[in-house]
Amino acid sequence: MMRAVLGFLFLLLIQRQCCFGCAVSEEQRPQVTYLLNQMIRSATAPGALPNPSVLLALQLAQVHNNRTKHMLLQRIAQDAADRVQNGKSFSSGQVALYALAHQASCSDPRKVSAKGTTLDLVQLLEKKFKMELENIQITGNPLSNYYQLGLCVLTLCQLQGNFSVSKTADLFTPDQKKYYLGGHFSVDIASVAVLAQVCIQTTEKSMLPEANGTITANIQYLLNNILEQKTSDGVIGNLYSTGEAMQALSVASKYLTPGLWSCPQTLDKVVSEIPKGTFDHPMTAAQLLPALEDRTYLDVSRVNCSMKKDDLILTILPTISHSQSSNPITVMYTVTDSVNNSFTDSTALCVPEGSVLFRVMEVAQEKDPNRFRFTYTNTTWGPYITSVQGLMADDSKRTYWQLLSGETPLSKGAGKYVVSDGESLVVKFTTY
Repeated sequence: MMRAVLGFLFLLLIQRQCCFGCAVSEEQRPQVTYLLNQMIRSATAPGALPNPSVLLALQLAQVHNNRTKHMLLQRIAQDAADRVQNGKSFSSGQVALYALAHQASCSDPRKVSAKGTTLDLVQLLEKKFKMELENIQITGNPLSNYYQLGLCVLTLCQLQGNFSVSKTADLFTPDQKKYYLGGHFSVDIASVAVLAQVCIQTTEKSMLPEANGTITANIQYLLNNILEQKTSDGVIGNLYSTGEAMQALSVASKYLTPGLWSCPQTLDKVVSEIPKGTFDHPMTAAQLLPALEDRTYLDVSRVNCSMKKDDLILTILPTISHSQSSNPITVMYTVTDSVNNSFTDSTALCVPEGSVLFRVMEVAQEKDPNRFRFTYTNTTWGPYITSVQGLMADDSKRTYWQLLSGETPLSKGAGKYVVSDGESLVVKFTTY
């Protein structure tokens, strides 16, 4: 056992020496401190949902506020127990993140105690992942999506859970419906899939050559496509997918040809966006922060909580006003069913300047509840649209409500995207 552990650490040390990762400079460090404070303020605000992604990012940071992390850990433990005890929604990807956050906090994810019960999140994740695979066999689609499947494998690999390496290798083989959303290659899905498969290659010593070959081909395909999404300024996909892409490119550096990606260029670009408020949302900050510290989700199993100093001083950040202007603007709002072609309804609306898309939807619903009624659920990303005119999104059927400006998919959610005068806004029922 000790020999295996030493071998594992040796491989990780080699990987770290040759990787293309990079970290912020001392001059850029205040931007990371700002993000940490912003993320903590949002995650601990009244009414904030328990957020394992934020806790995971905080544990991978270089500076720490242990009181806040302990409070967030208690919150996610209680929320996990509540979901299980009361049969509430708890998807495979959510279970994976809750388990990873516990592991990163040096809290055994197999023994999560809260609300008078003890949960084994790893065992629960194994069951969830098995159900995902069974649903793929029956319907061709997972119960959730391939981003969540990537989180499942990444977590089971990190926490030594039970799963089939050969089946997992086949699970991530190239397929448009796995890695594309709305006809566009998803950097987010691909990045998590790379992290998961690099974890397998690093930790599975008895892997069959055929499975290893499949995983190698998968990783190469995904990296090639991730790099195709890189723009001249270093952004990969969009600003919000760049953090996880940096993680993937860092851990899979042996697959990259030198010169194809400049980590410092990408790092400088995302850091330059921090003062603009681009990453003020706690989820966008949480996905970016590990890369700023030259850390990845594969570092979770190596976290040493006893070495963490309580050295992050929380500061009072200036309150940014998001008040709407009294000046009205006009937008065109359309809801359409592109799957069944059962309806397409449009209306011109006047809303205050500075309104977000979610407010536009509310105004449309108030104006004509029959045509523009909608439902949503609160998530750590903000409101997620679940239905329009009673037509429900369904992961098992790969359907969802896509948000667009004209024909361009939005990179922000309905609760964050600020609309512009004369803009054509579309909420479209489609497949992924």
